[in-house]
Amino acid sequence: MIWLYVLLPIIFMLIVAGGLFWAFKTAFVRNDKRLISLDSDYLVGYKHIFKDGLDFIDNLESERVYIKSFDGLRLAGSYYNNNSDTTILLFHGYRSDGRFDFACAVKYYIKMGLNVLVVDQRANGESEGKLITFGIKERRDVVSWSNFINKTYLPRNMFLSGVSMGATTVMMASNLDLPQNVKGIIADCGFTSAPDIIKKVAKQSFKINATPVLPILDIMCKFFGKFSLYETTTQKALSQSEIPIFFIHGKKDGFVPCEMTELSHKAAKAEKYIYLVENADHGISFLVDSDNIQRKIAEFIKKCCS
Repeated sequence: MIWLYVLLPIIFMLIVAGGLFWAFKTAFVRNDKRLISLDSDYLVGYKHIFKDGLDFIDNLESERVYIKSFDGLRLAGSYYNNNSDTTILLFHGYRSDGRFDFACAVKYYIKMGLNVLVVDQRANGESEGKLITFGIKERRDVVSWSNFINKTYLPRNMFLSGVSMGATTVMMASNLDLPQNVKGIIADCGFTSAPDIIKKVAKQSFKINATPVLPILDIMCKFFGKFSLYETTTQKALSQSEIPIFFIHGKKDGFVPCEMTELSHKAAKAEKYIYLVENADHGISFLVDSDNIQRKIAEFIKKCCS
């Protein structure tokens, strides 16, 4: 029977290790299947708007552009030249793509008269990368893309915009060494940090308390990805940023709690604005209340450029 006392702890450790590797793979490892699609339940009623936006993008002349990331990855994006002195850079959400996440926004910004860059975030689309880092490494890519646009196309003004993880990405980049002509940030339904959203999703989707395993996941992130889950938060970055920011979030967001945007808004020390949309789920505030959001974005951009 002594062998049982040896075998059972080994089996337990193997089960725990397997669970941790499953969690790491599920959360961080590249998966090119989009997390949200047109068939998602909460997009019912908006499919025709999405399709119209996608058709607009697909028929819009663009230039495919590439840069090298700070850690040597080839990153891809699509640049839409509108002969403007103002360019907006768009960063999509977790396991998605810019064409989908900004299907309607690209049309809006082009009609506003802006140039548009739609980025493939690392480990998504045509961009290289094996791991998604919840904004930690992606925030440095924002700096690289901003410098590329600045040097290549010489815009007078630049704006950074993101949705979901893309919003977290641009918020976390706000205190980095961005070009002086980055005049404002638009953050739609971003989470506050990697640990915060991991704990929330684990509890909601798997009924698991992820707090005890986060330090182990952090060790795995350091070993496999050379980053830490705890490197920064949106609150820390925004408390050190001078860039004006406009926050957007749906009050019925079932994925990223609206409270996370409220916490980011509270921490921001620069000029800041917030608009919370009634009855909007995750990432669709632009669709639910498009007239008001478009008007407020236009006012924000005009004010930042004046």
